[in-house]
Amino acid sequence: MNLALRFTECAVLSLEDQVHHLTDHSNQQNALARITGLIDAIESQLPAAPLAFPVSRQASELGVLHYREFNHDGFRVFYEIKTTEQAVVVLLVLRQKQSVEKALIRYCLLR
Repeated sequence: MNLALRFTECAVLSLEDQVHHLTDHSNQQNALARITGLIDAIESQLPAAPLAFPVSRQASELGVLHYREFNHDGFRVFYEIKTTEQAVVVLLVLRQKQSVEKALIRYCLLR
């Protein structure tokens, strides 16, 4: 299965937030390299095997049952599979210790 890959506006904003956070603790070049590595992993793994990663337990506890979670290099990537569109849609990127509930509210993803 090789699906199209899309990033929502919220996903792009959350990636930018991660760059800013990492820049606070490192230099911008290292922050960008780490996020670029994450994006490369997303692009190579999610479209090829979107069902390989589990439904997000924490999102499920909040009643959001269709978000899957891909973990890579200390980040959690929330995405959904749009079967009719044959696409994987990246919704949000968080650090491991960030609150899923607060982030979903912040990025207005709870429906």
